[in-house]
Parts: sequence; C-alpha cells; structure tokens
Amino acid sequence: MVHQVTRFSDAFSAWENWNLTGFDYKCECLLSFKSNVESSMPQLAKVLSYHLHQASALLAQSHQLVGPTGETNELYTAGRGVILIIQDDNSSPAKQAVTAQLCAALIAGNTVILCSDDAELISALKPAFEQSSMPANILQFVTLDAHIQLMESDIRSVGYIGNRSVEQRLNRELAKRPGAIVSLVSETDLGAIPVAYDPHLSLRFITERTRTINITAVGGNATLLELGSETH
Repeated sequence: MVHQVTRFSDAFSAWENWNLTGFDYKCECLLSFKSNVESSMPQLAKVLSYHLHQASALLAQSHQLVGPTGETNELYTAGRGVILIIQDDNSSPAKQAVTAQLCAALIAGNTVILCSDDAELISALKPAFEQSSMPANILQFVTLDAHIQLMESDIRSVGYIGNRSVEQRLNRELAKRPGAIVSLVSETDLGAIPVAYDPHLSLRFITERTRTINITAVGGNATLLELGSETH
C-alpha cells in the first residue's frame, strides 16, 4: 500500500497547478470525466452535469466590487487545497452524494482524495478518471480506513457520507486541530440526500479572494477619504 503521506504530497502538488487554471479548463476536464462515467453509471453522470451547471453560474466569473477611491476591486474564488471525502455507506444514494461532493470540490479548484471501500463506485470512477483529460493526482482513490492517517495531514476540508455518530466524531476531531479551520461537509440523510442536490454546494469548497488595482496612480481620489466637515 502506498504510504498515505505520499498520497497527500502528490495531491497537494497537483492542487497548486489545478487551482491556477481557469474555470473553463476545469469544466472541460470534468466534462470528459462525466462522459466516461455515463456509460457505466448514467445516474452519477447526471449528478456531475447538475453541479457543473450550477458552478458555472457561481464560479465562472469574478465580481466587480465598489472602488470608493478610484481603484478596481475584484472578488473571485479559489480552491482551499486537498479535500478528503470519506464514504462510509455503499448505498445508491450514498454514491450520488459522493459524486456530488467530488464534483463540487474539483470544479471549485481543489484536489480530492476519496476514501472508500465501495468497489462498484470505484470501478466506475477510477477508469473514467484515468481515461479523461484531467491531470494526474487531481483525484485519488484509497481505502476507507486510510482516512485515519490522512486526517493528520494538512487537509483543508472534509466531506463525509455516512451516519451521524461518525459525523459527530469527525467534527470533534476537526475542532481540535491546530492551525487553519477545516470545514466538514456531511451527508447523513441518505433518504433525501439534500446536500447532494444543494445548488450552492460548490461554495462550501471555496475561499473568497479580492484583487485590488489602483488605476488612478498615486492615492486614487483622495477627496473621498476626507473625514468630518469644514466645521471640524
């Protein structure tokens, strides 16, 4: 078995380039992945299509903010880093929930390590990934118990599909971690799978950033920075 530290290192190295690529390129890669999944598991391909469509409206374009001193302020999104997705249930709804989180995390600019013992799901996703145009190590597959060691790495978010007792344990473990806050995206209602069909799911795997450019040379419009009035 490949040492899990190496898995994380490969995923992190792949993330640095994947995060810098444009949204359109990421979408093209995931569309090729979706096409490969379609022949073996068409229901999962529909889940991929749904989240790619939703993410296009949320992440494809940056947003211009107000520039009170004449500067341009641009709000855009970026991936958080390496995402760990833990599948603790092998039912059909769980497969859809895994696919939803996997797609949302990847299109948001993250790399994913999927911890699963679901042989049926892996046999569909792994060949589809290997035959797609997605870069190496963007998506990796490990056994379910590998998550114990991987949780010690510098992961930036955890997706969980399973039962509430394990969800609570994971939440407590993540709360005790030093350093950056690691969010938990969990799906424990495997009857309705509400998280899997959340149209804003991709936003749970992003970080917001701003880019400011001063286009008015020195200082911008300094008159807008006056404090008080002539009587003060």
